[in-house]
Amino acid sequence: MRALRKQFLHRIRPQPLRLDTRNFGKRIVNRRRDVAQREIIEYAEKVRKEPILTGEPYIEPKYESWVHNLEGDRIGIVPISSEIFDEKIRKDILHRNVVYLNNKERGWSNKKVLTRGEVRGSTKKVYKQKGLGRARRGPRNAPHHVGGGKAHGPRPRSFETKLNKKIRKLGNKIALAARYHENNLIVIDQLKLSEPRTAAISKLMKNWGWNSALFVLEEENDRNFELACRNIPVVETTSCSSFNVKKALLKEKIVLSLASLSELQDHLTRVNRPPPSAVQLEVPEYASEDKASVDKASI
Repeated sequence: MRALRKQFLHRIRPQPLRLDTRNFGKRIVNRRRDVAQREIIEYAEKVRKEPILTGEPYIEPKYESWVHNLEGDRIGIVPISSEIFDEKIRKDILHRNVVYLNNKERGWSNKKVLTRGEVRGSTKKVYKQKGLGRARRGPRNAPHHVGGGKAHGPRPRSFETKLNKKIRKLGNKIALAARYHENNLIVIDQLKLSEPRTAAISKLMKNWGWNSALFVLEEENDRNFELACRNIPVVETTSCSSFNVKKALLKEKIVLSLASLSELQDHLTRVNRPPPSAVQLEVPEYASEDKASVDKASI
């Protein structure tokens, strides 16, 4: 019974069509399928050898910023580096940078006081130790006496501390990223003035509604714009190379031009490696002759 059932099911169950069969009336149909499949494979190999798209693929920027003119109108969009503005906000890095910059500004101190060894006078004991009924007393220039030397007084020294260059660069990136995510980073097409007038900068600050601003100028900047900002206490200008965390945190807005934005991004993302040596040592002729003679002698 089982054998009959199995044979019956085998007859009524549809069998899969194999493309490699060449039997009876299926021969023409299968051959057409083989030809079509072969053409598809040849076309795929051709496309693989000759790609349609050439060049670098387009990568959509992760961060962008509006570009304004000095009047405040939006005139375009500029992509900005995700390597800088993707940094996590770390207050400890900002604090280390601020402490380093404060100590650097403090610089060298020339304050100095006289110690007990530098005070003019004798180091003789004032009177003998015992027998007078008075308190024991040493020399007159001791620190606890009037007119004596100073114990642990200030000495000439430098207050500068060391901070690795990577931490300083990371602090600049974090400061820019923080201002960007607060919507306090403004990009302007050009920071230029026809004449150095303070009234122009005051009008600019009033029109934009800024309380304080840091203008980051390119290295070859407009001298008129820099001079116009000098007489306003809440406005400061800096270059890309002298930009630091303290300047960025003390001002409410950071304003960059398109040129200074490009320079600042290149400055912060550049890997500082020593340049390869351009000096090529040339072996003199007599040295090569001596080497050849040595080789012959060894042979």
